[in-house]
Amino acid sequence: MTGKRGLGPLFYGDVEQPWSRGAAAGEFLFLSGIDGVVDEQGRAVAGIAEQTRTTLDRIRALLADEGAEPDDIVQLDQFVADPAERAEYMRARDEWFAEHAPKLLDERSYASLLIYPALATPQMRVEIRAVARKKEES
Repeated sequence: MTGKRGLGPLFYGDVEQPWSRGAAAGEFLFLSGIDGVVDEQGRAVAGIAEQTRTTLDRIRALLADEGAEPDDIVQLDQFVADPAERAEYMRARDEWFAEHAPKLLDERSYASLLIYPALATPQMRVEIRAVARKKEES
């Protein structure tokens, strides 16, 4: 088993974020809180459904960089800013899972959904931290 290592800086487009991608420890990946407030071109992303898809796309890309995929997720800490947006968030999340992580959607083994009205900025509707277990290398 290897020790802990940082996953390096996190960029949204060309802009380096003030937090990192996360860390790896052994076969586990711990992704920092990821959001979808801006897209890869730095444009604002409005609404919880679009921010959810942007956030999950980022998580998928970060996992792929480390040899994992969304179906390898073992835990999601999901933070939603407004309880009135909970159902819309869950719909967008589940639609994304149906397309990109059907096994995870079927298992529903990942969930911790928190209503957290004071996310980092007023524009942020959702933030997700993920833990994944990389597949064993053959």
